[in-house]
Amino acid sequence: MKRLNSRLIFVALLFTVSVLAALPASAQAKYSTVEVKHLTKTDTVSLSPEYLNYSYDDLREALAKIGVFGKVVGDGDAIAEADAANAVVLKCNITDFKSGGLMPPYIIVDVTLSNRGDGTVIKQFTTAKLPLNNGGRVPPDDVKAKNTGRFLAQQIQHELK
Repeated sequence: MKRLNSRLIFVALLFTVSVLAALPASAQAKYSTVEVKHLTKTDTVSLSPEYLNYSYDDLREALAKIGVFGKVVGDGDAIAEADAANAVVLKCNITDFKSGGLMPPYIIVDVTLSNRGDGTVIKQFTTAKLPLNNGGRVPPDDVKAKNTGRFLAQQIQHELK
């Protein structure tokens, strides 16, 4: 009987811990939904459309993981009526990009978060130089694009805390 009670208590504790661990992630979401607009760039930045598409996809994926937004939707996707009141739009414009060489590769991005309903700006900032390498070597373009999305999502999370 004692062994059965011990197991029941252990299972109950595991269940409680898993439920409590899940709560902060959903409670942390500041905004119900974010519509991520396609990345844009200034005329002085030479990046391929493929690079921008890879970065856009990885940005959306990384934003979904960080928990600042309840849902992450693509450019022009429909938003549920229940989520529309607390929905925001994220626009990112790449203003500077260095692909590497003697200096490590980096990217600088102007970020604007605005209310989806009336367009009022909630937060606007320019990132510092976001590193695009994972260490010493200059990575290929697909890795730099993935790092662009990932490091940009981390910077957005930091700015919205």
